Amino acid sequence: MSINETAQQLAQQIKESDEYRDFIVAKESMKADEGQYKMIRDFQMKQFEIQQAQLFQLDISQGKQQELERLYSLLSLNPAAREYLEAEFRISRMINDVQKIIGEAIIDVLPIGFDDNDQPQILA
Repeated sequence: MSINETAQQLAQQIKESDEYRDFIVAKESMKADEGQYKMIRDFQMKQFEIQQAQLFQLDISQGKQQELERLYSLLSLNPAAREYLEAEFRISRMINDVQKIIGEAIIDVLPIGFDDNDQPQILA
């Protein structure tokens, strides 16, 4: 079996996983409530901005961090939003695990690795 065939098989297994199905159901449920879906998207954008700042070791204002925490608190009060965030976390964790397994298998050809805390680092 070729690498591409194996990758296609992995992609199909991901689509058939409970994590993927749960995420799709939760996402469709959230899209039905336009206000909650907009709040989720806003939360994700703020979360992404903070993650980007952390990646580039930039200072993150306390206000931005507090706004993210406030949004998360509001979202977690709504069962559908909480279910969506939990499903998103589970599918993301599964995909990250797959990426880590592949990365560790080909570490010799990658210019970037991970330290003991799973933080990216440039390899010598």
